[in-house]
Amino acid sequence: MKMVALKAEFQRELIIYRRYLFSSLSDLALTILMFMGIFWGSNSISKGIIGQSLSALIIGFTLWTTIQNTVSMLGSNTMNNAKSGILQQLYLMPISSEKLFFNRSMVNITISLGQSIIVCLALMLFTEQWINFTIRIIWPIIFSLVTLFGLGYLIISLVLKFKRIGSFLAICQYLYLEILLTQFEKAGVLIKDMANLLPLVPMVSWMRMIISGSAYNFKYYLSFSAFNSIFWLLLGLFIFEKVNKAVKKQGSLSFY
Repeated sequence: MKMVALKAEFQRELIIYRRYLFSSLSDLALTILMFMGIFWGSNSISKGIIGQSLSALIIGFTLWTTIQNTVSMLGSNTMNNAKSGILQQLYLMPISSEKLFFNRSMVNITISLGQSIIVCLALMLFTEQWINFTIRIIWPIIFSLVTLFGLGYLIISLVLKFKRIGSFLAICQYLYLEILLTQFEKAGVLIKDMANLLPLVPMVSWMRMIISGSAYNFKYYLSFSAFNSIFWLLLGLFIFEKVNKAVKKQGSLSFY
């Protein structure tokens, strides 16, 4: 049953992408143009300065597109399901709501990774800044994926509780774009430690230093990344369990 449900989610997403191919391609083009606008605008103001940290900007922006495609789309889809009454029907499925949303998160993350790879390749092509990826980058990527699961459960919990969070999602998206483009690894110890408690920040900093070939403390970033991913995953699961039980008890799965 688990694999059947997961396969069904993959098939559903692929059908949607195939039927709305023009919209999907337009979203990818818009994301790429957004970064190029930042790149061209910064170069026109301070030519040469952005080039010194272009690889870092590409990595930060690519991770942001992964968050946007995974967490935000998961929240938007859940809101639409609640609005149309589909969410109540999904809760009648023979699998638990925890497994249902786990499957959706798995599918969203997989598809988002594919989109992010396309975006990253396009950005490197247009900026002519080719990044040399090494096998060591697999560690921060794994921790990032775990954190994304936790963030997904948090967003779903907010949708189940408050129903409409579109504006909140938009605020979080662009606030987090600024956070991921900021190079906290170059900040002071206190600011760096505090920033590394935010979701994905230590992983992004770790990736940037691996790619740039900078010297870094492996144990420091490994411990912060592990703590960050486990903390946000457990927090997301805990809040989801509480909210999930509450909305089922109150019978408030659909819109008010």
